[in-house]
Amino acid sequence: MYITIIKGDHNGREVWRYRGRLLQRLVDRIVVEAFFDREDRMLEDLALTKGDRFVETYFTARWYNYFKIYTQPGDLLKGWYCNVSYPAVYQPGRIAYRDLALDLLVFPDGRQVVLDRDEFQALDLNPEIRCQALKALAELQAEFSQRLK
Repeated sequence: MYITIIKGDHNGREVWRYRGRLLQRLVDRIVVEAFFDREDRMLEDLALTKGDRFVETYFTARWYNYFKIYTQPGDLLKGWYCNVSYPAVYQPGRIAYRDLALDLLVFPDGRQVVLDRDEFQALDLNPEIRCQALKALAELQAEFSQRLK
């Protein structure tokens, strides 16, 4: 089954839409497979290449989502790209999330890089949302530190 993924900015305005294949639907999360459809680009030491396979996990009660990134061809793990965001909203046939700019890049060796701190600081967010976003970043950092020991 195919599903539409809609990324919105912090105000909910759509900034990107693409399709993926629904792999799993649980009570608290949705897992989708999608392929990178933009031009090649570098994020720190991670090369994103058109056609890379993403296994994307969206949570309906957590303030983040993350994408496990694999090379195509070869299916070798490149790392994880994590978005701090409002919890995802699932409706049949679509997932939508509101991005809060703050991102975490995790490499297979366990190295972590926080991205877009300045962009996050510039957002007009109320203190509760800002605090929730920083808490989500800390949760992601702890989860991946444990996972990749």
